[in-house]
Amino acid sequence: MMNLLVILLVFLNLSLLALNLGLVGSLGSIPLTEPGIASLELVHEVPPVGYSSGQGVDSSCYTIGPYNSERAAQQVMARIRNYGLAVQMRSLRTMETLSYLVYIPAQSSEAEVERITRDLARYDVPDYMVIREGPYQNAISLGFFEDLQKAKRHTEYIRYLGYDARYTEQKAAREVFWLDYDEPFGSNTPVLDWSQAVDSASRLQLIPRACR
Repeated sequence: MMNLLVILLVFLNLSLLALNLGLVGSLGSIPLTEPGIASLELVHEVPPVGYSSGQGVDSSCYTIGPYNSERAAQQVMARIRNYGLAVQMRSLRTMETLSYLVYIPAQSSEAEVERITRDLARYDVPDYMVIREGPYQNAISLGFFEDLQKAKRHTEYIRYLGYDARYTEQKAAREVFWLDYDEPFGSNTPVLDWSQAVDSASRLQLIPRACR
């Protein structure tokens, strides 16, 4: 009895399938579009739309930076764009102060250099060294300082000991990055907060600028 029921169900399914196929063949192909209705076009890439000050609305325009890292600037720029604002990145090559060298200028003779270094040792002055080459040849280095105030204090101490101590900046070229963006007046977009979260090491400034 069970086998007969299974055979009957299979026969009914095959009959329904044949009936459906016959209907599709008789109807022909179904049109993809109706007359008078334009076909949809697939757009692969949509250009980003961002608010800019040239749209006739009261605007505020800012420059923020400098970012020490181009990658950090790009991350913040992407976040500003996602927020719906127009933004541009520009790079600037600048001279960065790495440290301050405290030194006694070059002496007229090797004997004078030896006399000064003996006195420095007697006064327990740390980190002194005779410079034997370069622009400070035969000068006496008294150390490098990252903080300007510390360099000044050490210079004054050596002068107190009777020597013509000086300090000078040690600089190197560095590329930094700035972002220019526009926003509707009063928006107060938290770009500075975003930037500090991405690049806490940079000393960032948010500077108002004239809108174009």
